[in-house]
Amino acid sequence: MIKVLDKYIFKSLVGPFFFGFFLFVTIIAIDPMINALQYVVNENTSFTVMLRWFFNRLPQDMIFTFPMSVLLANLLVFGQMSRGSETTAMRAGGINFYRILLPVLTFAVLVTIVSFIFNETVVPGSNRRAKRIKRQEIMKLIEPETTENSILRTSDGAFAYARKVYEKKGKMERVLFEYYNNEGVLTKRISAAEAEYQDTHWLLKNVIEQEYTTKDGLADPVSTPEMILPITEKPSDFARETKRPTEMSYTELKARIEAYERSQFMDTTEMRVGLAMKTSLPFASLFFAIIGASFGLTNSRSGAFVGFGVSIGIIFFYYVLMSFFSALGKSGYLPPMLAAWMQNIIFAFIGAYIVKKVNG
Repeated sequence: MIKVLDKYIFKSLVGPFFFGFFLFVTIIAIDPMINALQYVVNENTSFTVMLRWFFNRLPQDMIFTFPMSVLLANLLVFGQMSRGSETTAMRAGGINFYRILLPVLTFAVLVTIVSFIFNETVVPGSNRRAKRIKRQEIMKLIEPETTENSILRTSDGAFAYARKVYEKKGKMERVLFEYYNNEGVLTKRISAAEAEYQDTHWLLKNVIEQEYTTKDGLADPVSTPEMILPITEKPSDFARETKRPTEMSYTELKARIEAYERSQFMDTTEMRVGLAMKTSLPFASLFFAIIGASFGLTNSRSGAFVGFGVSIGIIFFYYVLMSFFSALGKSGYLPPMLAAWMQNIIFAFIGAYIVKKVNG
C-alpha cells in the first residue's frame, strides 16, 4: 500500500515538474531573446552568432528554474489531490502528512542532485562561451594588453601570483612565488617588483627571497637585484583571462579562493559568498517541495492559475531574501556561508511550521 502510494505521488510530480520547467525557462528566456534580437536588428549582427550567444547565455538562468518547477509541481499535484479528497482518504487510512512527504522529498533530492551537476558541468562553460562570443563577435572589443591578478601553479610546484601581466611585452609586475611542502606548510617565498620572460626562463628584478626553515617558522629575507627562475610557463600562460565565479565550477572556485587567500592579493569575501551559493541554490528545491505540498493542501479549491500565482509570489519572496542576504555577505556584515544559506534557513522554518499545521 505504502510503496504504491509513494510511486503514485512520485510519478504524479514528474509531468507538472517538466511543465513548470519549460514554462519558467520560456519566461526567463524573454529578456536575453529581446537583447539578441536588438543586436540583430540594430547592429546588423549575424543571426547565427546571436543564436549561439543566446543558447550559451540561457543555462545561467536555467539553474533558477529547478526549485521553481519543484514548487509549482507540488502546488498543482497536492491541490488536485486535495480537491479529489485523495489526501483525506490517506489520512483516514492512518497515513499522516509527514509520511506523505517522503516521496516528495525523494523527488526534491533527485532534482537537487541534477541541478547541482548541471550547475557544475554546464553553466561554467556556457558562461565562458557566452562572454567570449559577446566580447569578440558581437561587441568587437579589443582584448586588453594587461591581465590583472593572475594566479597559476608553475612547473616547479610554486603558486605564482602577478598583479599585472603584459603578455605581448613578456613582462609582469609585482610577482610572488610560494612553495609549500607535502603537509601544506610554506617553505619558501620569492617576491619581485618585475619579471621579464627570456625564451627559456624568467628574469626576476628587485627580488626578496625568504626561506622558512627554522623551527619557529621565521624567515630570513635575502635581497638581490636579479634572479633567474627556470620555469616553463610563458607570458601567455599567466595572461589567461580571469574567470568570474559563475564561470568556474565549485572545486575550481574553491581552489582559486584558497590560492588568493594564501597570497593575500585580494579580499575573497565576495568569492566565498559565490562559492556557498553554488550549494545553497540547488538545495532550495527541498524547501520549495515542502512548502509547495503544504500550500497545495491548504488551497484545495484553487486551480492551476492560482497555483501559478502562488508559486510566483513565493519565488519572488525567496529571491528577494537571497539578494538581500547575499549583499550583506558580500559587504562583510554576515559570514559568507550564512549569507548564502539564510533564505534556505528561513524557508525551512516556514516549511516546518506549515507542515506541522497541516498535519494537525
